Amino acid sequence: MTGAWRWPEAGWWFAEEMGQIPAVECSSPLELVATPAVSVLMLTYNHCRFIEQAVASVLAQKCERSFELLIGDDGSTDGTVDLCRQLQRQHPGVIRLITSASNIGINRNFLRVLIRCRAPLVALLEGDDYWIEPSKLQQQQALIGANPGYAMVASATQNRINRLGADGSLSLADLLRRYPIHTSSLMFRKELAIPFPRFPSAAHDSLLISHLAQRGDCGYLNQEMSYYRRHGDGIWTGVSRQQRMQDTRECISAMESYFQGRYHIELVDREFWCYRLDWQLKPEHPWGQWQASLLLLLSEGPAMMQRSQRFTLGLLLLTGWQLLLLIKATAVQAVGGRTRPLVGAG
Repeated sequence: MTGAWRWPEAGWWFAEEMGQIPAVECSSPLELVATPAVSVLMLTYNHCRFIEQAVASVLAQKCERSFELLIGDDGSTDGTVDLCRQLQRQHPGVIRLITSASNIGINRNFLRVLIRCRAPLVALLEGDDYWIEPSKLQQQQALIGANPGYAMVASATQNRINRLGADGSLSLADLLRRYPIHTSSLMFRKELAIPFPRFPSAAHDSLLISHLAQRGDCGYLNQEMSYYRRHGDGIWTGVSRQQRMQDTRECISAMESYFQGRYHIELVDREFWCYRLDWQLKPEHPWGQWQASLLLLLSEGPAMMQRSQRFTLGLLLLTGWQLLLLIKATAVQAVGGRTRPLVGAG
């Protein structure tokens, strides 16, 4: 339930417990690279249509130092695992496949693969995204190596809005206000992710980035190096807009608790930014969207107003938001009614 997660009561995942998460590894130990400089961590679930392109984009990397690719499959049922086994046999010196008998959820899947990464640096790539720059790993290794204070580095991502505009670095506050980087572009220091908080599953990537960001800044390269694939089965693009808003609120509530209220302003800014994004999307079911949004407001509004530290202003903004959604829903329904083609007309 949204708002139920509390820190520090939730506690930590320590290395030993990560290693006990059910996992079966398919690899060729005698053929693997001995000391990889980077471990590429690829999470996948029912990505049979996309996984080959994702893997190929990793294998195409041109690096001075070696790397390994760990694929963590979370109980796919569409043939992804068989395809990954085939890819592992074709590239036994690089690929390791981590599976289990059943679906264990994104958090545990991530942690069981993370603890098996042998390199000090970890690069993330979902099985339905891919890299478009062959020098991505090389450039990011150089950047994080030259800046000991960086906990992670990232770059621009194709097929999503990139507003940063220049190379530089991002602080924790920057990363809490918005979602300026995508996980397909992310590389981080493994040692900073272990132990790992027992975060809720909603918006796993944002919580990972926020956890890393309190341990150091994020270096940024203003060059598109990865591609974010939007499709109907994606863990974000494949769910309803109301589910996205609910996940967003659960994530923000977790951040509020995790940082013990130190970033009220940044998190309120993030939440209203998410509202603005939602407003820009075309309603799938206008009245249904408004009704669902109203129900979410009733359950989540108090927490948001508490974060704002300005109860009256928060109440006015949220009430105004509901009125805007109602007006938009009414307008969309009216326009749709006038332009809907006649069915069955002779």
